[in-house]
Amino acid sequence: MGRRNNAVWLLVLILAVGFGCYQASASTTLQRVVVLDFLALDDQGNYIDTLALKSTDLVNLSRVMSQGIGARLVQYGEFDVQDSISLQEDLQALKFSPQTSAWDRARLVLEQEVADEVITGSITLLQTTVAVGVQRFQLVNGQTTLVGSSMATTPRLPEAPLLVDTLLSNLYPNDVQVIERPIEQVFAVPGQLRVNLGQSKQITVYALDALGRPVANPEFLYFSSDESKVEVNESGVVTGMQPGSSTITVRAISRTARSGSPATMNVTVVPPAFGVRVGTLVTQRKDVEGRPIRLGVRLTPTVEQRGATTKSTTPTVPAPTVEPSNPLSLVASYFGSLLTNGLVTIDLDFDPTRELLVAFSGVQRSSAGYLGTGVGYISPMDNFAAEQGFVFRFTLGTQYRSGNRLSIPVEAVLDTIFPTSSSFSPTFRVGVNVGFDLFP
Repeated sequence: MGRRNNAVWLLVLILAVGFGCYQASASTTLQRVVVLDFLALDDQGNYIDTLALKSTDLVNLSRVMSQGIGARLVQYGEFDVQDSISLQEDLQALKFSPQTSAWDRARLVLEQEVADEVITGSITLLQTTVAVGVQRFQLVNGQTTLVGSSMATTPRLPEAPLLVDTLLSNLYPNDVQVIERPIEQVFAVPGQLRVNLGQSKQITVYALDALGRPVANPEFLYFSSDESKVEVNESGVVTGMQPGSSTITVRAISRTARSGSPATMNVTVVPPAFGVRVGTLVTQRKDVEGRPIRLGVRLTPTVEQRGATTKSTTPTVPAPTVEPSNPLSLVASYFGSLLTNGLVTIDLDFDPTRELLVAFSGVQRSSAGYLGTGVGYISPMDNFAAEQGFVFRFTLGTQYRSGNRLSIPVEAVLDTIFPTSSSFSPTFRVGVNVGFDLFP
């Protein structure tokens, strides 16, 4: 029993030590910043410690300015912040004289490895203005170096603490936003985008403040007006799901601000414009031995909707001009009622040894596959007077992308043939095809 208790206490001790080491390592990753009390400037431009001036207002303002800057750095969360109060003993050991300049104070603090960065400042009383300046110092190649500075003025001494945000905004570079700047404008590049069906592309988005400067590390939110057409993920990658158009809206937010007006981008998804098929019949043809080879061409004359909004579900599709007496004159009314994507596929299939088939199909396409229904006409190549007939076609297929402009489709085709004469009865044919589709 005693050994078991010892083992438990040993395990608890190991966990406690590990947790303490983890906290220690986490804290050391933060850059140590020391914010010193602000100094004053005399008539000759020399630094003077405010404590030596015996001016209550300047002493208090000196402490308030340093504490205000320290508070903002703490809120930023990327620094380990110390000041003259928390480091009182360490700073007393450096034995600053009242006339020690800000540069020398920063140098001594950095050389003693009390901090990785020192921020100090000065307060100057002019006739009608209070001028406040701040400086950032770091060790660069072993030398004390001024890496940032800022200055602001105010007409009244009590209003000087209100300058903290302005001073810090200019003290650090744009990519270190201790004081977050409001997001004034968001814009996406490019303004319009065309993607092929199933293709993905990255949107580039920028957020600017009122002065046109990039806002560091904003978070962007992406929305698609029609996710059935275009999907967009949290990283701004758009994917074409179905042919058509969708509007992508982008908003920018930060820890304390959000964009006023969002950016918009119109994305058009384009289907394939040309394809080739090679296949055969699964069902056996009457009076024909073996499996015939069928060749086919797929054309998509309307590659995108024209003059249609994303809310429209049945855009008008231009029908081919045909003579009313032509049997194919029913094509317009037939596939026009089937289409929702504004697409027309013309199928030209032929058996090199026997027959030719021309079909017009309305096709529903997506990134996963496609479904088509159409009508056509079939005629033998060796005897045009026999076995001619109308065809009702049903197509079911899927595709595998082999690049941005090429996909490899695999499809099954069901043809129902109604003869124009009594030479043969209505028949059903089932075929399978493979090939390739090219995108514009």
